[in-house]
Amino acid sequence: MLNDERIIVFGLGQRFKEIKGKYSDLFEKLNVVAYLDNNEKLWGNQWGNVPVMSPLSIAGLSFDKIVLTTVYVKDMKEQMIGLGVPKEKIILWDEFFSRAQQGTFLTYGAKSQSGFSGKSRLLLISVELNYNGGTMAILNAARALKLHGYDVTVSASGGDRRLIKELSEENFQTVIVPAINYPGEEELKWICQFDVVIVNVFQMIRCACEISHRKPVIWWIHECSNRFDKIYSWIRDNYSEYDHMEAMRNIKVVAVSAIAEKNFNNYYKDRIKEVIPYGIPDRYSNRSNVLPRSPKYIFAVIGSILPRKGQLIFQDAVRMLDEEQKKHMEFWIIGYLGEDSYSEEVRKNAESMPEVKLLGELDQEHMQKKYEKISVVVCSSLEETMSMTITEGMMNEKICITTDATGMADYITDGGNGLICRAGDANSLCQKMKWVADHPEQCEEIRKNARRTYENYFTLQKFAQRMHSVIELTVKGR
Repeated sequence: MLNDERIIVFGLGQRFKEIKGKYSDLFEKLNVVAYLDNNEKLWGNQWGNVPVMSPLSIAGLSFDKIVLTTVYVKDMKEQMIGLGVPKEKIILWDEFFSRAQQGTFLTYGAKSQSGFSGKSRLLLISVELNYNGGTMAILNAARALKLHGYDVTVSASGGDRRLIKELSEENFQTVIVPAINYPGEEELKWICQFDVVIVNVFQMIRCACEISHRKPVIWWIHECSNRFDKIYSWIRDNYSEYDHMEAMRNIKVVAVSAIAEKNFNNYYKDRIKEVIPYGIPDRYSNRSNVLPRSPKYIFAVIGSILPRKGQLIFQDAVRMLDEEQKKHMEFWIIGYLGEDSYSEEVRKNAESMPEVKLLGELDQEHMQKKYEKISVVVCSSLEETMSMTITEGMMNEKICITTDATGMADYITDGGNGLICRAGDANSLCQKMKWVADHPEQCEEIRKNARRTYENYFTLQKFAQRMHSVIELTVKGR
């Protein structure tokens, strides 16, 4: 198929270089007849003996597909259509790559145990299996439903080998299907062996809609507003046939929190009417049940260093504390620290703040050991549809401070089982940290209540019960 189609690749910028580096083997199999780019300095050059040309040259070229390898998809798509290229000949790289691998299935781990419990066979479809919040939420759904007796298979277009290995060690069958986001007939036939399909996150809209013609689908939404805006624009510009309520008619759409529900319903009015919070495994160790856990109160912000996560706000709040108070405190920032301007500012601030320590990204095992030393888990985010770190903090019986712009704030009574500050307000966060240091006796009761909140709402058993109810309703509704 790849050698038969005459391909024009449009866009030789950073996105193209990333694709070319990652998929060099696939590029060698492509029958590329020309490269196009709007940068006139590249015209007349060659890439692998294939000429680089102006987009205006399109009229004189014979081809089957134009593959867009750019982040400026909308503009370049409109440019090609304006030059007379039929819309059906223009394809995004992600879709082209997926279609090129249709019919590929790589299976890892335990074989399916069809019918062993008399309950439905479930297929849980994720974005690539990596250590991010959305993926971990759907994998915890797999764990919860397996505990409930379901026969569960996990699928994605790709993933981290370490995570796939972990799933195999837990006796999950994991099937990597490169074309799962753009399923062809072979993928859809394979999916038909399952009774119910759970599709994760908003960007999988195409997958959810296509499968819903064949099988009952539960679509679980997690995205915060800025992420939702970006994905919605991408869908509207490239896959408008799915951007309407009728396309979702056969889908049970649910959200992880009231914030995620609102974000979705802003675009698809009143479509979501049910919130299904996640659950997480109980890794609690009571070896750390005295506050403070060390000679100092340790306040920790956990998560990738991003503007939305508010690490700079956390650092500003630390600066507002009295020097005498800071003698009894230590502040940890745990998470991946990149080379972008925001990460660089966090890094620069930490250099002048001896009480602030940057610990980098930690795996689950090392993070759990850190929880034994942490006194207070802080979520300084400008928005979180839930907040996995606050949930883990409650599970570990910690004092938790979250902003009022998180889904977890719905489960917290300020001063009862946690503390709530105003999002984006460093002074508000500073006051909550001061309160913790000044009220150790009340904090002990808050800590115990936090653990009770986890037990009441966020265990895998509670999660399984919620999901089981939705599955039964979805099957009956179908």
